Amino acid sequence: MRAESIPADGWRGSPERWLGGVLCQDLRAGDGTRLLAKGHRLERADDLLLEAAAPGDLHLVFLEPGDVDEDSAAVRLVARVAGEGLLAGRPVESQVTCRARWRGLVHVASERLLALNALDGVTVFTLPDGMPVEAGRSVAGVKVTGLGIPSEALEEAEARAGTGGLVDVHPFLPRRVSALVLEGLSQTRRARFEEALRLKVEWLQGSVREVRYLPDRGAVDWEVMSSMVATSDLLLVAGVASIDPLDRPWRALLEAGALAVRRGLPVHPGSSYWVARLGSCEVVGVASCGMFSRRTALDLLLCRSFSGGSLTPEYLASLGEGGLLARELQHRFPDYRGEGAGILEPD
Repeated sequence: MRAESIPADGWRGSPERWLGGVLCQDLRAGDGTRLLAKGHRLERADDLLLEAAAPGDLHLVFLEPGDVDEDSAAVRLVARVAGEGLLAGRPVESQVTCRARWRGLVHVASERLLALNALDGVTVFTLPDGMPVEAGRSVAGVKVTGLGIPSEALEEAEARAGTGGLVDVHPFLPRRVSALVLEGLSQTRRARFEEALRLKVEWLQGSVREVRYLPDRGAVDWEVMSSMVATSDLLLVAGVASIDPLDRPWRALLEAGALAVRRGLPVHPGSSYWVARLGSCEVVGVASCGMFSRRTALDLLLCRSFSGGSLTPEYLASLGEGGLLARELQHRFPDYRGEGAGILEPD
């Protein structure tokens, strides 16, 4: 690319000086009306508009053979950046905005994003990894910052973006959830508990299979939990005590052959939770308060599980960064009472 500043006495009456040049700034009439937009490639028919705008120095960029204009480059790059869960719009001043195709969890390939943004001339910006979004929400933007880019630089950017989508929205799956409550609750609190549980699970596109109350935790054995595990993808055991390694629900699971994933999470509220797996069913021990709040470790675990991610030791350990779930981290939690669409069709 070649940049050139042409003074007023150089471009007036000399179209050969500016023909094919790309404007570096908007050109406006005296009343502020925009006559020619930044990024416009000048043609002979623009002669009168140039005269009406009467710029002083005319700042232009001339694309060389092999250079790619900003809009075309953004369209090529977004094809590598956007996964199946995103709908890419049309370029506006070289920026393409990507919206969520469906309700789900944002996934960002952080290392590839960092490598891509280390290149000069291209920028990709996203919502945080792990954020739940409604269909139609803007998730990412792809912008070429210059008026054009050398083809070699664009090819390097495409290579760093990789394949399979650098940014995606993983849809929530129709998972089945059951809950075993180990505390005595009044009818009012039971109704509140079940309403909160269904609100969360149904927003995540799942269903509540069963809620069973067993205040006598000493009576918990494998027979009690076996039917719930057999018909559920996720079993919540509410009212646990992770600090007690002999707590009956935990021991019953281990005696049945469950895999102990982790006891205690690096999250507050939620540090007393535990996670186990028996066959294909994940079992989460939850403090009672976790069922009545929308800002606890449980909400993070539900989003992860419903978007197809496993509750692995590595994932649970990663929760420590940002694990202090203060009010400022509201974006990490779904708006369960929102009325957004579950899926967005392309235009």
